[in-house]
Amino acid sequence: MAALQFLSKYRETGLLLFRASIGLVFIILIAPILWSGTSSWENFGSAMRNLDFHSHYAFWGFVGAILGCTGGILMVLGLFFRVGVLFAIAVTAVHLLSVIHNRGDFYVRLPAFEMSILLLSLLFIGPGKYSVDKN
Repeated sequence: MAALQFLSKYRETGLLLFRASIGLVFIILIAPILWSGTSSWENFGSAMRNLDFHSHYAFWGFVGAILGCTGGILMVLGLFFRVGVLFAIAVTAVHLLSVIHNRGDFYVRLPAFEMSILLLSLLFIGPGKYSVDKN
């Protein structure tokens, strides 16, 4: 399609939009958990029972919320980008295991699986030209 060839010069802008939007999703979804306190952390951390952790759910929820928010912020900024993506992958992997373990419906698992694929792709692609740590 020759009519859309002009978009190739905006490749780096597209990558910026992609990584910033994924980072914002993590911030928007997980920051309220971080702000809500112990009961919310305990609920969030209860997904760790699928990894055979059966106590200290508030601690695991707080750690997960910190990792998710930090990962989202690092993705948006492009600073320590791959570390931020690894943080987000850790949170998404626990969520995916929880969804697979608790529900058998394919359509419930699909969003968590899609996010895992997107994050794994970002891990390989990198932050692109527009990031805080680039000159």
